[in-house]
Amino acid sequence: MQSSRNAPALLSPAQAGAGWMQGLMGEMDDAGPGLGLAQRLVVGVELRVIDGRLAPGTKMPSVRALAGKLGISTFTVTESYSALRARSVLASRPGSGYYVLHRPSRSTLDDSGSTMQPVAEQTTGEDRPPPAEYRGDDLVREAMRRVARAAPDWDSGTRPSFGLPRLRELIATRHRAELPAMGPQQVMTAAGSLGAVMCLLQAWTGPGDAVLVESPAPRQLRRLIHTLGRRMLEVPRRGGCLDIGTLDSLAAQLPAAGGQRLLLLSTAVSNPLGICMSPQGAHQALQAAERHDLRVIELDTWRGLSPLQAPSLAAMDGLQRVAQVGGVSTTLSAKLRLAHVLLPQRWVDDPALRCLHTTLGPSEFEERVACEVLADASYPRFLQKLNTALKIAGERTLSLLTGAGLQALYVPDGGPFLCAGWPPGSEPRPTSDAVLQEARKQGLPLAAAADFGGAPQPFAWYRFNVAHCGDERLVRFLARMKNP
Repeated sequence: MQSSRNAPALLSPAQAGAGWMQGLMGEMDDAGPGLGLAQRLVVGVELRVIDGRLAPGTKMPSVRALAGKLGISTFTVTESYSALRARSVLASRPGSGYYVLHRPSRSTLDDSGSTMQPVAEQTTGEDRPPPAEYRGDDLVREAMRRVARAAPDWDSGTRPSFGLPRLRELIATRHRAELPAMGPQQVMTAAGSLGAVMCLLQAWTGPGDAVLVESPAPRQLRRLIHTLGRRMLEVPRRGGCLDIGTLDSLAAQLPAAGGQRLLLLSTAVSNPLGICMSPQGAHQALQAAERHDLRVIELDTWRGLSPLQAPSLAAMDGLQRVAQVGGVSTTLSAKLRLAHVLLPQRWVDDPALRCLHTTLGPSEFEERVACEVLADASYPRFLQKLNTALKIAGERTLSLLTGAGLQALYVPDGGPFLCAGWPPGSEPRPTSDAVLQEARKQGLPLAAAADFGGAPQPFAWYRFNVAHCGDERLVRFLARMKNP
């Protein structure tokens, strides 16, 4: 079994120094008049981690205990703990509660001590959460309140392996039409889609192993593979198909024994291309997987934003050699970091996978919130509304880009992404540095093709997020590029 990251030994708040809570309410009051109570608690805890009053490994009080001590609601504490977990300040350990993970840098705080946006939301090239009108924050917030009111303290008790049974049953039911034989025991929850991929990579491969990855691919995925010490063998994506010839030749570099031979790809609304795999392309990919004895990790987190009936490798394969990574948080809200993996039955008892899930799995609170969301009759309506809004935004963005002389690499099949650039012969044809610098000035989320890897294209392209292109920022950006 491949080793996972080592969690620090737990210290009680008393061992860490009982004074860490002294003055907390006062500092929360001073944290910033524009911040809510939950955000101020985040700032107060994070400052204590930075200055050493809360050392790495410190076990935090339970939700109920901290709420009682501070005289605030359990919902507020739960929301704060979830935010600190998302910022990797705290981690949750099933049956043990929350503990301090590491000491963040002071660069994450502004001069007033208020928590700044994550770096991913500050830099132009990163994947920002969509604007509020494209998110289901209200749906998630109400689900959080219901969970907190019903049973606010989720820090005790033994967690079931692979996640909350009710959530796994709900997920299995949602997939029963295309996978009628699948049971809830084949569903594993995860702390986001990257958390799911991390579990699978660490369970099935070791440092130095090579893995096949479609290219271009999400930059966070590429970074994760690199961080884990795996070698990435890029299989070019040609529209709705993989380059099977390249896949065949690269498969010879995969481990012959000792580790699993993996292929990572997406079928519905690829990030960054925004297109779906064709039925023919999906069939060819499965044939290649069988030919080379590959385990396929199907990245399926954007399927809810695909108006097309995109092929599902897991369904076509009958869940024999495909693990499908999906989730609700990608299409819902940045407040919820939850994904799931559909696993073939024979992989369910993998001891390495179960051990890693125990360490890296999601919090029970997030799982219960996801249960509330999936059972809410308004969730399908939200997805329908979101698809409509993204379709309108995508058409408007494409019209503005083509009107300014840019060419789309592909016409998107749905979702938030659109790739376009200035084709050969365009005048003026700005340099990549000029494009990214101006986008940064305008606050326009833009990423260059190089961030996603991939074979050279006929022209340099950039990934636009259409959810951020609905105001005047894009218009100003295009005007500046036309008259630099």
